[in-house]
Parts: sequence; C-alpha cells; structure tokens
Amino acid sequence: MVTNIISQERLTKYLKAAGFDQTRALALYGWNIQLSEAFFPVLSASEVCLRNIISQRLVTLYGQNWWDDAAFLLQIKDGGKRTVLTARDKLNKRGALSSGGMTAELNFGFWVNMLLPRHEPVFWQDLHSNFSDLPAAVSYDRLYKRCDEVREFRNRVFHHEPILHMNITKEYSQIMELIGWLSADKAKWIKPYSRVMAVARQKP
Repeated sequence: MVTNIISQERLTKYLKAAGFDQTRALALYGWNIQLSEAFFPVLSASEVCLRNIISQRLVTLYGQNWWDDAAFLLQIKDGGKRTVLTARDKLNKRGALSSGGMTAELNFGFWVNMLLPRHEPVFWQDLHSNFSDLPAAVSYDRLYKRCDEVREFRNRVFHHEPILHMNITKEYSQIMELIGWLSADKAKWIKPYSRVMAVARQKP
C-alpha cells in the first residue's frame, strides 16, 4: 500500500485535513503534489528574473569575474564568501566557470540575500534604475521582504512540504506581483503557462 511508503508524520497532516478519512487524505496528498507542480513556472520565473538583475548589477560593479573581487567578497561576509567560492570551485572542476554559470549555480537564497539591508548603500544606491519595472511606491525593504517570502514558499514547494493549508490565492498573487516588479514583460509572458488557480479549484 502507498501508505507504507509515506511517513506517518507526513501523512498525519493530510489525515487531519481530511477528518481522518484515509482515502481523502491520500487524495489531498496527490492534490498537494499537483498544486506544488503548478507553482513551478511562476517560482522559476521569479527566481530567474531576480538572479539575472542582481548578477548584472554585480558585473557592473565588480566586472565579469565579480565572484573573485576582494571588495565584493568583503561585502558579503564570511557566509556569503564560502557559498561563492564553493560554487566557483565546483564550476572550475567542470570547466564551466563564467558569470552565467555562477548565476545559475548560486541558489535563490543567495540572491535574496543580496538584498539584505546592509547591501543597499553599496549595491543599490539607485534601486529603481536597476529594477526598472519596480513601481516607485515599492521600497527597498518591501522588495526584500517580498523576495524573502517567495523564497520561503519556494522552499516549502521544492522540499515537498504541504501547502494545502496555505492561502493559495494570496501566495500566487504575491509571486505574480513580484515577477511584475522584476519584469512586467515576463509576468505577462508567464501567466498563460500557470495552472495554479485551475489546480487549486480541483481540491478534493
């Protein structure tokens, strides 16, 4: 039985949501998988947009080999430096070290951390010229907070955690709004590929 390969701790969350009806609990488990899958296009779009904007800014400030720049490494402190140098060494072994390679190798959390408050006066003196589609009313703090919220939700999805108890409409709207802040064109382009709300309406 499928219940034998799903941990009791994990299944219990769905049993509670299903009123301890095992058949419905398994249906909810399957729906949660489908819902998580449906979020992939918009989560991917938000991550790719953010990392491309930030990596381009780093190239402008520190050159094509920004990951080796002493001033950059000092700015991101020891934790960030370890992350960057680990990624650099990994790509070096593959013979694939480049700005594009580094941009893809570093995770979403790293890129969100490039918006930590301490980086504002160094990286983002003129925020809205670098984030050209960011509405004037959206502050640096608000942008960082939204990126971090999307990162947290993204981690739930990618780590196969339940999202059935969350406000799906709100989460989807916030991700789409973030994509629009990063690239209005990307937001328009990605929307037809998203099945989030259609799948949400299919909840067992």
